[in-house]
Formats: sequence, C-alpha cells, structure tokens
Amino acid sequence: MNIFRSLCRRLSPAARDETGLTLIEILVAMTIFAIISVGVALGVTASLVNVRDAQDRETAVNLAASQIDLVRSVDDIFTVNDLPQSKTIVVGGVTFRVDRKTNWVTNSSTTAACGADAGGNTLRYKRVNVSVSWDGMRNTDVPAMADTILAPNSRINDPTKGTILVHVIGANGSGMPGVAVNAVPTTGVSGNTAAALTVTPAATDVQGCSYILKVTPGTYDVTISKSGYISSDQSLNSATTTVGVVAGASASAGFQFDNAGLFTTNFAVNAPASPPVLLPSNLDVSYLNSYGIYVAKATTGVAKLHPFADGYTMLAGKYVDPTLPSGGCASVDPLAWPSTVVAGVTYAGQRPAPVAAAPGAAPPAAARVPMGVVTVALDVTKGKSLNAVSQATAPGTGDPGCAVGVTYSFTLTTTGNYTIALPYGSWKLYQATTTTGTTNQVGTSGMTPVNTKVVLTGSNVITFDPRGPVS
Repeated sequence: MNIFRSLCRRLSPAARDETGLTLIEILVAMTIFAIISVGVALGVTASLVNVRDAQDRETAVNLAASQIDLVRSVDDIFTVNDLPQSKTIVVGGVTFRVDRKTNWVTNSSTTAACGADAGGNTLRYKRVNVSVSWDGMRNTDVPAMADTILAPNSRINDPTKGTILVHVIGANGSGMPGVAVNAVPTTGVSGNTAAALTVTPAATDVQGCSYILKVTPGTYDVTISKSGYISSDQSLNSATTTVGVVAGASASAGFQFDNAGLFTTNFAVNAPASPPVLLPSNLDVSYLNSYGIYVAKATTGVAKLHPFADGYTMLAGKYVDPTLPSGGCASVDPLAWPSTVVAGVTYAGQRPAPVAAAPGAAPPAAARVPMGVVTVALDVTKGKSLNAVSQATAPGTGDPGCAVGVTYSFTLTTTGNYTIALPYGSWKLYQATTTTGTTNQVGTSGMTPVNTKVVLTGSNVITFDPRGPVS
C-alpha cells in the first residue's frame, strides 16, 4: 500500500516537483494500465464474437427454414432422402454446411431405415430433419435445426394390397444406392396368389431403399443386382430373398451387398520354391470370420468375396463346424489341435493371419496359408491320378478329427518324385485311373516330410500336424 500512496502523492499537483517518478512507480502504473486495457479488449472482443455468432446463427436458421420449404414443395416424397454429403453455402464470407436426414414413420409411430420393420406396419409419412453448421461456430454441438413431416400426395397403402420395403446396406452399414431391384412370384409354392409386377421397381436411393407399392398379396422372390457386387452370403452380382406379402401390411427385404473385395491366396507357403509343390486340382479353401464359414474351390487367381471389415482367415481344406450334430471337420484348423508340452516346450497350432480388403479393392498382401507337405515316389503305371482320402480319426496323433469324407486328387505325368501339399489332418493315399479310385494304396515308408511335422501310423495313414513351438 505504501507504493500506491507514494504514487498518488507524486501524481497530485501539490506534490509535483522536479524529482519525477521512480522506475518502480512507472512499471506499476504501466502494469495497472495493461490489466485494465486487456480486460476492456477482451470484453469488446467477446461482444463482437457474440454478435457475429448471433448473426451467423440467424443466417443458419434461415437456411434451414429455406431447405424445409424446398422439401415441402416436392411432389413425390419418395425422392426426398438423406443428403449423401453436406451441402455447402457461402453467405457473407462464411461457409455453412447443410445436412438432411429423413425417416419414414409407420402406423405404429416407429421409425426405421426405409420404414422397414418386422411388425408388418405400413408407411404413413416421412420425417425430415435439416441441420446447419458453419465455420467458427462457438458451440459446435448445437447447430441450427428445423424439422417437418411430409405426407404423400396420394394413397400409398391399399387395404387389399401390400408393400415390399427393400433395404440394401454396404459392408460398413450405410445405405447402398443404385442397386437394381425386382420381385417375382415365388414358384413351387402351393396356392401362391402373388401376381407379376406391372411396374419395374426403382433402383435403391441414396439411403439404399426401394419401395414396391400396391403388391398383390402372396409370396415373392425379391432380387437385387449390380455387376461386381456381392452379398454377405457370397452371392456374386445378385442376391435373392423370399418374403410374404399380406394385404394392408408391409414386408421387409433386407440385404448386405457391396462391391466385392479381391482376394488372392498363396498356398503351402511353408514349402520351398524348388522343387515346385503340387496342389490338389480340387482343393477347397475355407474362409472364416465372425459372420460364419464360407467354403469354395481354391484358385490361384482372384477370389471375389464380401468385404467384411474384419476380413477372413483362410484355411486350406474343407472346414466344417465340429459342434454340428452330424459331426464336422476340424482337422484343417490348426487352432483346433490340442496343445502339448514336450521337454518343457509348448507346441500349439496357430491360424494364418486374417486378411481384409476394402470394397472393390485388394488387400495390401495376399493371404499366406501353410499346408502339410511331403515328397513321395510314384509310379504312373499304377495310375495317373493320386487320390488323398481323409480319415475320420487317427488315434494317438492329436488330430481333432474329420467326420466329413473328403477326397483330393493330383494329376501325375511321369514316374518319379512328387512334392505334394495337403490340408492338415490324416490321409490315405491311393493311385488309380480315376479321381475317385482307391485301387493302389501308397505306402508311407517312402515319404519324406518337407518343412512339416508328420506322423506315420499303421495302415499307411499319414498325419500332417500343424503344431509348432510357442514357448
């Protein structure tokens, strides 16, 4: 307080003399002035920002209202859908972004994608929400918003007819536009009252929706199609589901359909480059992921698969769920083999790394799938077809078993040594003149394992064991 009294005395007319102010007093005065100036500047700035934000919000509200007026003027409300991306509008040097979301409301007052639900409700009206945000908005969580509901200009629900609501989504769960839609009466259904459509349904809109109105009650096959696209059950170019249409109600047909991922697989990657390994001509490959199991014939080219985000684990051979009542085939899955401990070292099977691809694209690298590899001496005079027959069990080998009988065939050309690859599990080898023959069994005494753990048992059974040291 003494310094402030001293400063006041110095500044008063009576106290003025030629001694002036000390440096400390000048610094204190400048500090006080700076504090007051900063406070005033901040207040003015905040006021200007609030004024500008209020002006921008008023502009945003007007833009939202104008967008609502536009959708209200549309004759066909089926054409009013979500905006595929934000619409930008520049007003007074400020960029505003307009977004629109729509949902059908059914007679149960519920909303769902395309109005589809399992309750068989009918479409009543469409709810439209418009939100507008802008650059520099103070509260980014509170855009300007406007809502409305749109009622059809004409009756879309006929009490004597039904409606089919088609919804197509991509691998990421978003609507898939531009997919062709059709529906035909299901054949082979006794007493089916369905009738051929008189108008071709529209392709799916930006939300992945298509609406088949005033459909004669009965059972229909609803098909979607688009070249190069594939469904979640691996149906390429088109997919079909069957729905029942009831008078005065709606039926839902939902699909997951997207541009196919382009997968390649390298088999028997544990085999050396030379001599070249021979693969079965009819080898299966199993694609595993959290959505299920898909088995197809192996190809050295590109396999088109649904682009699930978590990708696929590829296994050589035909994997069948071992929990099925009829029994399965788990031998081809390294993870199904029980771990063992030998001399303090744990041996266990490990699946190949999963591989994922974006829609319409290839993964960064091909899938790498190891197999059982062995070199065997063969005499083509005993047959030019080498057939490997899977064994249901192989006691003492650790093989989890394969209750599903599988035969893989190799084509032989000359007498000599062949390095062949087979899925993990237990096999008997035969030479014959056909791809199914079991005329001449091949003994295991002349077989040489190649980078593979092999167990040779009685009756000339060879077991390819995928387990390796993990600790």
